[in-house]
Amino acid sequence: MTLGEVAHVARAVWKGAPAYDRPFAGVATDTRGLSPGSVFVAIEGENFDGHRFVTDAFHGGAVAALVQHDRVDDLSNATADAAPPLLAVDDPLRALGRIARHYRRGFTGPVVGVTGSAGKTTAKEMIAAVLGCRFQVHKTPANENNELGVPRSVLGLTATHNAAVFELAARHVGDIAYLADVVRPTIGVLLNIGTAHLEVFKSVERVAKAKGELLDSIRDESCVAFVNVDDCVIARGAKRTKGRLLGFGLKREGHFSGEGLVLDQEGCGHFSLQHTSFPRTRFQLAIPGRHNVYNALAAIAVGVECGIPPAASAEVLANFSPVGMRSQFLRNRGIRVINDCYNANPESLRAAIDLLVDIEVEGRRVAIVGDMLELGAKTEELHQEAGRYMADRLDVLLTTGSASQALGEAARAQGMAKADALHFTSQDDLLDHARHLLTQGDTVLVKASRGVGLEYVAEGLLSDPN
Repeated sequence: MTLGEVAHVARAVWKGAPAYDRPFAGVATDTRGLSPGSVFVAIEGENFDGHRFVTDAFHGGAVAALVQHDRVDDLSNATADAAPPLLAVDDPLRALGRIARHYRRGFTGPVVGVTGSAGKTTAKEMIAAVLGCRFQVHKTPANENNELGVPRSVLGLTATHNAAVFELAARHVGDIAYLADVVRPTIGVLLNIGTAHLEVFKSVERVAKAKGELLDSIRDESCVAFVNVDDCVIARGAKRTKGRLLGFGLKREGHFSGEGLVLDQEGCGHFSLQHTSFPRTRFQLAIPGRHNVYNALAAIAVGVECGIPPAASAEVLANFSPVGMRSQFLRNRGIRVINDCYNANPESLRAAIDLLVDIEVEGRRVAIVGDMLELGAKTEELHQEAGRYMADRLDVLLTTGSASQALGEAARAQGMAKADALHFTSQDDLLDHARHLLTQGDTVLVKASRGVGLEYVAEGLLSDPN
């Protein structure tokens, strides 16, 4: 693409020296990561304003800057001595999306869009690993899954790639529809519908409406949507897609059904899969948790759609490791720590407790739980439900955070001994107590929403105290 093409696609008004035929090397929204030859996009948010750094971007080698119309006059004066032009638009963030959408049209390989209330990042990584058997895969870096990260990810496609996997997240109804319009997936994966972000969505029905927008983007029979048939909410709305609809799961019959699931002593799933086009294949995962079996089934399904036999997927998934702070099994002084601090919602917390129950332990089953965030008016109710669920499944429950206090109280009301369900107002006090409490053979789960920062406790348990 040339700068003139960028200006046209972004619906920008050109301000400055003409350089319409000049190519550019990419886009940047942060001057700290800007490469010479890039177009700088001045994003404005609640706590930052990219327009303040346009001059810095030009000094760093930017060949143009995408800015808001009402900021052009001030910026023109500030950059009067610089040659690069300003491209004025109503909204630089939406203009970035238009550029990415246009750029995506030049890519002809399979494009996978993944969404769900939990497990998106792990599923994305699994799918990319399986596709790596046959393709040069581009994937969403980290969890760049929002209206800023997804366009940047799309613009990361190069001529060396022939497949792509994008993670799509929603904070409002309409977000997935917008991101899917940018990505234009040929394969959609809908993992689950849960109670994540209820503070914004207000109800599970609205969560389902938002996540289900991915199915609307599967527009015809040349594309396929893979859905979790065991998720009742998904099953009710799955027929909204106009493309091919295929299911994966463990309980209900689907095109990709895992059979005979057992979890080994590390909680890793062992199961078989029968597909009409392939012999029965046995899978042995290296990542713990029943919930990750669903992620694996989604990856297997995408692989088959892209010409990769289940036997090849089995080899890849046998060596797939969990992403950081997602069900990581670690050890210190004979204590096994499950670090699952990346994020938490009621479904993922229950899955983590199920994992703790399913695995073999020599000593006690201990859970250290912090608050689940963004649950809105249902915060206390959902924490209480979680506490009741844990009461007869754990030996020890340690909580921290205002919402998790209700979780511990519910566990005690359900019958858990008061001495075994303790609350701490500070993570330092919790860590100190846990260090004295835990003994060789114990297994401890550490789980909370990312904003709580409970990895401090997990890391503390894995380090030797002074």
